[in-house]
Amino acid sequence: MIRFRFLLAVLAVVVLAAGCVSSGEPVSWEDQADESGEGLVEREFAAACMAANDDLSQMKAKTFCACVLDQVQAAVTFEEFTELDDFIDKHRDDVSKAMLGEHYGWFVEATEACAT
Repeated sequence: MIRFRFLLAVLAVVVLAAGCVSSGEPVSWEDQADESGEGLVEREFAAACMAANDDLSQMKAKTFCACVLDQVQAAVTFEEFTELDDFIDKHRDDVSKAMLGEHYGWFVEATEACAT
């Protein structure tokens, strides 16, 4: 449950931060890739997730965050991921694990699978 709570904050930051870059809003996971091949949203997700999980060792946080990103990317399209971000922005004060499970079960499943 603790990891889940941290990821809510991560999601709120990731797409918003990615949308604020001067070259435009990302339209895919791979959009605005750096020399490593990681897209802007992937990099922002990893950075925000690592910061939100600073109670873990750096290795554990990196493993957890990479796992969640892999699980999410395998489960949904980029567009579905941005819909989740919009949902969290709209319901920021009311978002719960149950609410997300009802609308975005894939996200809850990813966080739970990676937290074990």
